Amino acid sequence: MVIFSGSTEVKATPVITGTAPPEILSEAVVLMDAESGQVIFGKNADMQLMPASTTKMMTALLVMEHAKLEDTVTVGKNPPYAEGASMGFKEGEQVSVKDLLYSLVLHSANDSAEILAEHISGSVEEFALLMNEKAKELGAKNTHFVNPHGLTEEGHLTTAYDLALISREVARVPYLVDIFHTSIYKLGPTNLTPERWASNKNALLKKSDKLYYEPTVVAKTGYTPDARYAYTAVASSDGKTYIVSILKSTSQAQYYKETIELFNWAFEKCSVVKLYSKGQTLRTVILKNGDQLQLEAECDFYVISTDGDFDASPMLVYDETSVFDGDYVKGQVVSEASVRVNGSEAGTLKLVAASDAAARTPLAPEAGFTIPKVLVIALMVLVILIAVLFTIRSINLRKRRRRRSRRTSQKLREYKERQSMAAGQGRDGIY
Repeated sequence: MVIFSGSTEVKATPVITGTAPPEILSEAVVLMDAESGQVIFGKNADMQLMPASTTKMMTALLVMEHAKLEDTVTVGKNPPYAEGASMGFKEGEQVSVKDLLYSLVLHSANDSAEILAEHISGSVEEFALLMNEKAKELGAKNTHFVNPHGLTEEGHLTTAYDLALISREVARVPYLVDIFHTSIYKLGPTNLTPERWASNKNALLKKSDKLYYEPTVVAKTGYTPDARYAYTAVASSDGKTYIVSILKSTSQAQYYKETIELFNWAFEKCSVVKLYSKGQTLRTVILKNGDQLQLEAECDFYVISTDGDFDASPMLVYDETSVFDGDYVKGQVVSEASVRVNGSEAGTLKLVAASDAAARTPLAPEAGFTIPKVLVIALMVLVILIAVLFTIRSINLRKRRRRRSRRTSQKLREYKERQSMAAGQGRDGIY
């Protein structure tokens, strides 16, 4: 049993203690669970290599997002000179986006790829920027595209892991799935050519081929002398969906063989179970000030078995010695828990704060004693009340002093006036 924890970006090459995977000779390979994004098996999963025509998976995806199938495109001067597989489109020829997309997927036409790139972005260079932006959006962090077809150019690289992510996205587009399952397609007449045909050469998708693999959803071949053989495929059966991406294989026969063997092994022996979900509340702790703080799973936690279906009995073991006396912000890692599955250690899961919280202790209590929150509030109210009463008393005292002062001043003035009048009467008597 192999354990992985983390989001869909988690990548790992497991040391499998259950049923071993098939022997893989290709340079880089990834077997991914499509639903969770967990890597079940990987070999050089993050090694940057040339993708050849598997590049067209990204091109097809962007056509669906940025072009209208019914639009008519006029072929520019550069696409007719594209090397490799071609539909033979001529400069000035008018062809629909739909026909270009079918020829891109089925015939792996490099001229179709360039025509579509120029139609969407104005140039191959600008379209490559769009490809890289989409790759980043999908989490394909080690991918850099330079062109829409995969012909050898410096810096045009991807990884088996990134290619699996792109293929997973393609398999989510029903219209593209239908194209991949088309055996032969007749392109409509253009202003320069009456008709053309594009046929499916992908063995896993051709019902007439001895290697036909019914669970296949989408698949794309690739080859250049520099990249060697590349392949990516998505297959679904019995509620399970897996992705196999292969780069720099020894031959086409080899990558077909390894793809089918990996799919069969996954469907027969592998199962992926989510034990905990990102954001799931797993624990409530008491802060030092008496408040409660809920702790959530930082990320999804999966268990992967390579011994067939299994019943997982998970249990979280917490570090009971932790002291929660700090200030926490939402999403901050507060502690972690050990995950045990069927009695065995399975890994650790970080627990984060579900909300902001302050755990500062009011009024420094005795060791081992925490002042109850209600008492703290009562003390604070009492202090405020005393302060208010003191203020009111101070104001009243000042008012009384002012009144006494005014009365004293009035009496003094009256006394002086009487004295002055008495003195005046005496002088009148003398004169």
